[in-house]
Amino acid sequence: MSRWANALPNREDQLETKRRAIIREAAKVFSRRGVHGTSLEDVAERLGVSKAALYRYVPSKQDLLYACHKEAMVIADDSLGAAEAEGQTGLEKIRRGMARYMREMIGTMGVPVLILEENALTGAQAAEIMRLRDAFEHRMRRLVEEGIADGSIVKINPKLAVFTLLGAVHWVTKWYSPDGAWSADDVSEALIEVATRGFAANPESELKASLKG
Repeated sequence: MSRWANALPNREDQLETKRRAIIREAAKVFSRRGVHGTSLEDVAERLGVSKAALYRYVPSKQDLLYACHKEAMVIADDSLGAAEAEGQTGLEKIRRGMARYMREMIGTMGVPVLILEENALTGAQAAEIMRLRDAFEHRMRRLVEEGIADGSIVKINPKLAVFTLLGAVHWVTKWYSPDGAWSADDVSEALIEVATRGFAANPESELKASLKG
């Protein structure tokens, strides 16, 4: 019989939980100080652990930065996956997915400016993150094409639509403050509404419906 009847996470799961906590806290430190102005000592201090303890989970600053970028892509993929399951039209899936992505990125991860600093990565790690980003962008383009087909999105170049939307979303990390008057929910819902109205087939009727709700 397994110890505690599997009611407690095993050692491997505990280590992964701690590693993800480190990654998310590191993203917040990178955001405040910038990638080049942040050291592993800064991250260790934020977590209240020694640098040696931190090395158990991430062997270098470069590896930590890479892990932060991968975590962002996990959030992006999970957000879009949930939207694809819940949304009815291409436009609705895009709006749901990107709003959820924004809430996680500027809420849970603390406005990770580092997603705009992918040039800090090098070699195989940089190539892997670019591959994941390309796959996500192609997934978004397919939703634009779906929206064009179902009539929720006007005829537009899918690549241009996706780049415009992602540009607006990621630039939020440059000006949003968690200590400001707007919550992550407020900003994500409002910005995605504004950013997608340009290619929505019936923006006025959708806006009236949302105001009634």
